[in-house]
Amino acid sequence: MPTTEAPELIGLAQRTLRDLRLRVAGASGGGPDALREAGYAGAGSLFDAFESWLSERGSRKAEDLPIDEFSARAAEFFQAAGWGRVTFRSLHDALAVIDIEGCWEAQLHGEGESGCHLTIGTLAGFLGCLADYPVAVMEIECSVGGTARCRFLAGNADMLEHAYERVSRGEEWETIGAGEF
Repeated sequence: MPTTEAPELIGLAQRTLRDLRLRVAGASGGGPDALREAGYAGAGSLFDAFESWLSERGSRKAEDLPIDEFSARAAEFFQAAGWGRVTFRSLHDALAVIDIEGCWEAQLHGEGESGCHLTIGTLAGFLGCLADYPVAVMEIECSVGGTARCRFLAGNADMLEHAYERVSRGEEWETIGAGEF
């Protein structure tokens, strides 16, 4: 990603991010919440970098792209930015599903850590730049737990609350949203 288009973006060593995550997560007073809020705070700059990246490739603005093209372009952008292999897809037109194989944040986890809190906040803010409502994101699988990927659901708060209730009752997440929203 060229930094000339988005000078507010900088690259950091993974060790720096890992240490920062460990310190914040271990801090009293809501470490995971602080990580999510930090991710959300920087999401607008990341979205601006995405818009610049699209423009450099002769593409339309993100809001003007059909969902399939947006998904492919966003996946390419995030992978180029070091997030891992990312896929975006719609689940029954109610929720977005984001899978990240080789998730950068999961690779930084220390012993006993789980949850990709920076990623949750960043995805919520990034997708919120396109939506006409606040976007909420929930991680439903983390590769730290032995799965091949981290998986996130995104939608409005009511959708995610409904999804959480259904998953908590043992229902398969793939059925969530089918014909209900």
